[in-house]
Amino acid sequence: MSVTIRGENRSRLRVMGDIEAELAVPADAAGRCWLSFSDGTLVEAAYGDDDACRFAVSQEGAAITRIQRDGDCDTLRLDWRMEWVTVAAAANAARAAPPGDCLPLIPGLLG
Repeated sequence: MSVTIRGENRSRLRVMGDIEAELAVPADAAGRCWLSFSDGTLVEAAYGDDDACRFAVSQEGAAITRIQRDGDCDTLRLDWRMEWVTVAAAANAARAAPPGDCLPLIPGLLG
């Protein structure tokens, strides 16, 4: 039970495993897009000038996620039962800002 993804070229991502598909990278993605998975994992895919696809995990989900360099491109593997995967251009995705650090408690102040 896993999904493996490789960047075929700047316009296609090949999905293999529990889900078999070729996903189109949005034309307005400017070489960057987001992959979202049903387990909660969020991954950024970025293409360099040499058309090599690089993956970076932005948000860990339930899956065990591995990125392996395979020649010029990365291969992304998620070990978990995936129900769906979706692709969005970087400009068409938004995330909540991470919460700030809590202030420390001062002894004796509350009691």
